Amino acid sequence: MANRVCVHQLPEVDERLLPGFSVVARTLMQDELLTAVETTGANLILLDLDAPSSVGTILKVREVQPRATIVGVTGRAKLEHVIGAQRAGCAQVTTRPLNPDDLVTALHAALGHDTPAAVAGPVFAVLGSVGGAGATTLAAHLALEIAQRGESATAIFDLDFECGGVAEALGVQPRYSISDVARAGIVDGALLEKASALLPPGLRVFARPASIAEAHTTDETAVQAVLEAAQRFYQFTVLDLPHHLSATAGVAIERCTKLILVVHLTVPSLRNARRIIEAITGEGVPHSRIEVVVNRHGKHGTHFGLEMAEQHLHRPPLITIPNDYKSVHAAIGKGRPLAENTAVRAAIRELARQLTEQSAPKASGAWLPKPSPVH
Repeated sequence: MANRVCVHQLPEVDERLLPGFSVVARTLMQDELLTAVETTGANLILLDLDAPSSVGTILKVREVQPRATIVGVTGRAKLEHVIGAQRAGCAQVTTRPLNPDDLVTALHAALGHDTPAAVAGPVFAVLGSVGGAGATTLAAHLALEIAQRGESATAIFDLDFECGGVAEALGVQPRYSISDVARAGIVDGALLEKASALLPPGLRVFARPASIAEAHTTDETAVQAVLEAAQRFYQFTVLDLPHHLSATAGVAIERCTKLILVVHLTVPSLRNARRIIEAITGEGVPHSRIEVVVNRHGKHGTHFGLEMAEQHLHRPPLITIPNDYKSVHAAIGKGRPLAENTAVRAAIRELARQLTEQSAPKASGAWLPKPSPVH
């Protein structure tokens, strides 16, 4: 039997847009909706979140029929509006202008039905073996290079909640952060788009929390929910990890397709890298999931050659990134990405090629298309 739907204040929703669903009532006033919920046996309510008192309507519906599933439609760009609706009890949100496929996907997702979005995209987590290893610069530009390789939807999350610098490295200033997404409780594609900054050629940037106090309120459980959603909605996800093996880093490492360990050819860096590898493999992470990248190769004062580093870490580096301190320092100082014609960008471009070709997901309609700007 088709799911029974009440459509509230949405004249543009035609029943032909809802295959597999039966529209049992159309209402304009809150009292009409509450009566319809009680008398029609509807298990699903589709309503206009842009209507006045929409959050109050959601709360009233939840009082009358706690088991009813609510899906909202909005054309607003304000994240607070979406979060408020979801906190009130809205299970899923879809956006105007209405896309029939997105609408049906939201309805099925709200009801817990299996959809193609269950496919998980690859995740690349980047971790520095020492402070100043250049992990954030590498993570930011790796995400940028992956996005530039094609039409894939790509996202980067700054998981260094206290001292992260991904947004600054890419020259963007997001209005919201990963903490805002985590607080929403239910994470969907509309929320992810509104909470991120868009950087051409289609990279979604999720910034660190706005303050350290806010960072301390975002725990690993919330982060896990955000990352699960990201894998459904983005074909490739890059994570910039904190400089210590925190609970948040642990959640990220458990989910990642590849852990990129950034090292220098120095004694402290390689010793720490070996300790990190021993720690995470001791927790069950396969050796095959860990890749070593040597940063600032050729820098004066290094103590190890590549062969000695390989012997010490029991694996060859996946790639070496040349030392170009002047270009990197200039880009960081100006708050913008590295120029594409630098040797560092060329090396990271090759890293992006290797990682994406090794881990390329099968084509699926589950992921968001290459996104357009949200104002």
